[in-house]
Amino acid sequence: MKYQIADYSSKYELQWLECMKETFYSSLYFDTILKIKPRYENSLLELVALRGNRIVGFLDIESIPPTEQLCNENNENCGQITLLGVHPLYRRQKIATQLLHSAIVRIKKKNGIKRLEASFREDEGVHNWFLSMEFKQCEKYYEVSFSQDFFMKYGIDLPFGINPSILTGFVDQSGFRLLTTDHPPEKTFPYLIMEKLL
Repeated sequence: MKYQIADYSSKYELQWLECMKETFYSSLYFDTILKIKPRYENSLLELVALRGNRIVGFLDIESIPPTEQLCNENNENCGQITLLGVHPLYRRQKIATQLLHSAIVRIKKKNGIKRLEASFREDEGVHNWFLSMEFKQCEKYYEVSFSQDFFMKYGIDLPFGINPSILTGFVDQSGFRLLTTDHPPEKTFPYLIMEKLL
């Protein structure tokens, strides 16, 4: 079935949040909670997939300068896929594919962006979908989380009197190897970074 791909507008916000909640709850992003739709300093485009008047999918792409890019291929802005999802009741109907193809057509017409990047928690199905969309892996990194108990156990003092209940950060593969040698984090999510030339 074909779905209508439309530009996001604020009239969709409550529906968008509902779709995002259902989408992420049934994915590796189950711990992600948003109360408002993200606003972007350099939004490239924000699309929704509609079945009638109901949002069943979404795609946000932000324009990213070279200094903030994940793969850092060149000196030009790239498009970074910040959010992409399809409601669990409507999966396997090529909605994400329609969203991405529509985004690429619009980007090529207007923006002069020549590359897309995507970063996501490692998941075989998502990875395979990006490969089928001709993305290539360029990096891997890890989201790691530590609790107060961890810092107390290892006698680690944080600077500036910081005393968080949970501290979360990101490390590359070599940093992760060093970190886990002495102090394995309490929670770890591996992330893949992929890119596609337009």
